Amino acid sequence: MRHRMMVTLSILLVAGCDGQRQSGTACGIAALAGPTILLSEFGVPGQTLAATPSELPERLVARLAAGPAYRAVVGRADTTWVIGVEGTFEADEMPGFGVLVLDLSATVVGVMLFAGDPLEGAPILGEVSIGNEMIPLIGIKLDRVRFEDPACPFFPDSLLL
Repeated sequence: MRHRMMVTLSILLVAGCDGQRQSGTACGIAALAGPTILLSEFGVPGQTLAATPSELPERLVARLAAGPAYRAVVGRADTTWVIGVEGTFEADEMPGFGVLVLDLSATVVGVMLFAGDPLEGAPILGEVSIGNEMIPLIGIKLDRVRFEDPACPFFPDSLLL
């Protein structure tokens, strides 16, 4: 059943994003389906990160799953990476964990923020700081087209300026 749902979401994502200028509806479908697909990719062997990269950019984009994107800064606390999200969240919006996303070339793409607990068995790589809260950071390395349409980017470069 879960496999059928993922196939259906993938078809909707691809059908809704035809490579031409995207409509609000097509990108809306991508925004809803993409985070779910991203989480399902943790089930593919070899994609879950066991350790953070030795280097991370100073600035990243963090996106709330099916929500807005925020600027984020990267720092270290002793030997642990800490991603500081610039923005405020209501108590009922507070994410429970972050996913550091790397592409196949091991370039950091951004951080996706999710509600709930981190995926069972995924190594904790660091923390995400949101206001006074610290949430765990896990990671994945995958081909971006598996969860994101290039015409509807989850982690827009414009937020890095």
